[in-house]
Amino acid sequence: MDRRIAFLSLLVLVALVLASCGATPTPTQAPEPTQAPEPTAAPPEPTEVPPEPTELPAVEAPKTLRLPDLDGRTVVAVTGNDYTPLNFVDPATGEAVGWEYDAVNEICRRLNCVVDWQVTSWDTMIAAVQEGQFDVGMDGITITAERAEQVDFSEPYMVSQQFMLVRADEDRFSTPEEFAADEQLLIGSQAGTTNFYVGVYEVLDGDEANPRIKLFENFGAAVQALITGDVDMVLMDAASSRGYIGANPDQLKLVGDPLGTEEFGFIFTPGSDLVEPFNQAIAQMDADGYLGYLNTRWFFLADPNAQDIYDALPDLDGRTVVAVTGNDYTPLNFVDPVSGKSVGWEYEAVDEICRRLNCVVDWQVTSWDTMITAVQEGQFDVGMDGITITAERAEQVDFSDPYMVSQQFMLVRADEDRFSTPEEFAADEQLLIGSQAGTTNFYVGVYEVLDGDEANPRIKLFETFGAAVQALLTGDVDMVLMDAASSRGYIGANPDQLKLVGDPLGTEEFGFIFTPGSDLVELFNEAIATMQQDGFLDHLNSRWFFLYEP
Repeated sequence: MDRRIAFLSLLVLVALVLASCGATPTPTQAPEPTQAPEPTAAPPEPTEVPPEPTELPAVEAPKTLRLPDLDGRTVVAVTGNDYTPLNFVDPATGEAVGWEYDAVNEICRRLNCVVDWQVTSWDTMIAAVQEGQFDVGMDGITITAERAEQVDFSEPYMVSQQFMLVRADEDRFSTPEEFAADEQLLIGSQAGTTNFYVGVYEVLDGDEANPRIKLFENFGAAVQALITGDVDMVLMDAASSRGYIGANPDQLKLVGDPLGTEEFGFIFTPGSDLVEPFNQAIAQMDADGYLGYLNTRWFFLADPNAQDIYDALPDLDGRTVVAVTGNDYTPLNFVDPVSGKSVGWEYEAVDEICRRLNCVVDWQVTSWDTMITAVQEGQFDVGMDGITITAERAEQVDFSDPYMVSQQFMLVRADEDRFSTPEEFAADEQLLIGSQAGTTNFYVGVYEVLDGDEANPRIKLFETFGAAVQALLTGDVDMVLMDAASSRGYIGANPDQLKLVGDPLGTEEFGFIFTPGSDLVELFNEAIATMQQDGFLDHLNSRWFFLYEP
């Protein structure tokens, strides 16, 4: 087989943390958007592995999160469960897992399709997909011209190189030339794979019947033969090398330089209408950091044969968690004006937390005014709405560790040129602030911009932040103080009408809220920590603060 593998420092800052920073002394409010804003056909004896790029080729990503909608279509996907860490059976749980499983599941989440997972042997996979038995296949499959005559390929989702995998105590060779010169040394491989052809044409003499190549039914068997001393080297791409070394850290190592570069792609029945939607999803996942997250998770943090950070997470055994938000805080939680669906950073964060903890989210919506009290009373298990962690609120509800840190900025009309600092604003008695009583933004305006008088008539109060922003747009006020997250959302919804000026005025941490004494607090904290470690939170930042456009 050939096989493959300070957050927002924009004009606004939203840095992700797990450690605590200074919290603002008063409550924060979440704004409203201003607009709903089978044998395998092996390649015929290639004489070399063609040189290919070592990173994914540039493919234009969708300019927004809009992708084709497959309307719940079932996509029959097949893999081999034989290629750690891309696809394999977790020995601890018995579940089929891996990089490719997560990637295709995510592709179908984005395209609105349902994956029907199937398993077949590598030897039959390409022919079976060619004949239409399966819609899409994957098994670290190298994109080659020969295979492209049988099946359609997606754009590459991974680029890998061939290395020499050897026993940890190997000292007889470290280059292909040294290996070839010792007639006693044997290669373990699988017929018809890139690894086999690299061994034949780049290490040995070009004779595919050379008795120094010992063939096995799969790469797992070849690696086992290497460990037991029956062969002396297995050529393997970077992806699976990491997986096998991770599973056998004291028994295996890599030596020498890479011998060839290969691109991995999903395979489809010729003429399949899934190729282009998959390509668009792959491009978007590359742009928003999801592929980078998968690489970190599966090649550096997941351990197939020992407990890792994911195995250490508690298992909630399918428990239902009732989560509430306000659908009023772009891009954290809101109703997408095009699809009419509830979406956003916080939705995806909590969905991911429950994927890791094995719980099911029951999403509910309530108003900001009632949310904290409702969670306090146990009407909901967890609440979120860009809620600032404060000592006052911590007397009512329990907070998670911070999942985001944001700062207050001055949101103004795009043509504003009368001020760019708090001092210049304060000096002009004609200028007015739009705000909402009892929010962090209100108190920053009172104490860091104006004179400390909460009754100052220069602060005009509104029922919601959406109303305050609308007043800013119509000229009824001249500035609205706003955190980085919602500023990005409002500017995205009104790109020619709004801008930020000046430096940040205050810092706030956002946390999830829980009924006092809830056992979910520590469980969510553990999940948040893993999402920080493997880059999932960074992916959410890129996706919702850079790519999303209302």
